Amino acid sequence: MKKEDVLQNFGLTEAEVKLYIELLRTGESTAATLSNKTNTNRTFTYDRLKKLLDIGLISSIIKDNKKYFKAAEPNQLLQLLKEKEEQVRSVLPDLEQLKSPQKEGPKVELFSSKKGVRTALNLVLRERKEVLIHGSLSPFMKTMESYFTIWNQRRTKEKIKAKILTSEHVEVPFAEIDILSEEEKSATTTFTFGDKIIIAVWSDIPVAILIEDKDIAKENSAFFNNQWDREIKIYSGVEGIRRAWMELVSKRSKELVGFGFSWDLANIYGREFSDKWHGKRIENNIPTRLIAYSDKNSRKYFDVRMMEWKDFTVQFLGKEFCGPACTTLSDSLVVHFLYTEKKFRVVVSKNKEMIAVYKKHFELLWKKSRK
Repeated sequence: MKKEDVLQNFGLTEAEVKLYIELLRTGESTAATLSNKTNTNRTFTYDRLKKLLDIGLISSIIKDNKKYFKAAEPNQLLQLLKEKEEQVRSVLPDLEQLKSPQKEGPKVELFSSKKGVRTALNLVLRERKEVLIHGSLSPFMKTMESYFTIWNQRRTKEKIKAKILTSEHVEVPFAEIDILSEEEKSATTTFTFGDKIIIAVWSDIPVAILIEDKDIAKENSAFFNNQWDREIKIYSGVEGIRRAWMELVSKRSKELVGFGFSWDLANIYGREFSDKWHGKRIENNIPTRLIAYSDKNSRKYFDVRMMEWKDFTVQFLGKEFCGPACTTLSDSLVVHFLYTEKKFRVVVSKNKEMIAVYKKHFELLWKKSRK
């Protein structure tokens, strides 16, 4: 590399480099002489010499009333570099404090095949933190086979709590379950625990995506809890009716009451399911009073059911008073079964004021109803 290029990299202009090299060659020289030798006007030459004086690369002396300039030793360049380095070092702490902290992006890992998915889900067991599970569980059971049972057994043994939001009616040990509507059915399952999220995709070759990021996990948990605590849910179809029925008796309640029942509704959810529902009701010790339509088929059906099941009382009222839909209440839920429509709909609400209003309405209807 040429010496001129090095000096320019040092921070000197081309004109300043020429002046410095000329002074090294001549030893001493006046500004006028330097101006002639470098082909620059005198004023420009004086300005450049002043800069070289300021940075310490040349010095000046007066002889015979004339000002002469002299180049500093070349090793002065190294000294100047050291001084600049020391100056920079002295302000480094202040400069470091001005820096914005660099946030690391989320860590993402991909696990493929059943073995890979097992490796990912074993992290839940290793972390030993409550896990929020959102999505479908049946493909988890089907794809991972016995591992689903083993995983839940180990989770239960380690006392790792689980909260599950799913559109399927399933039973999972050591877990709270809230049912999503059929429209919210998902082909994937998301596990949120601590600062980690696992998204399991149940394809022919299952895949698990592990995301480790505090903020993403926090947002995911907030979304989950918002869904969990939502006041109103809507289900559809026969399965929706059965889900809502089971929710009514899944928790202990002082009493279950309802009106608008009929043989038509009982025929939709079926006797086998009804037996299962009564079994759960008895298990949770929930006495029940219902008001059904006062027609021949409904009376015949419910008279038999009252004999078959304890703490189950049904009275009858005309359809015009009982209403076109079935409304049922526990201590914490009010459920409307719209089974007279072409497409069955179920509206489930946790609104306490609504529950209180409908309970008062039920008591008025109960006084009017007959055995």
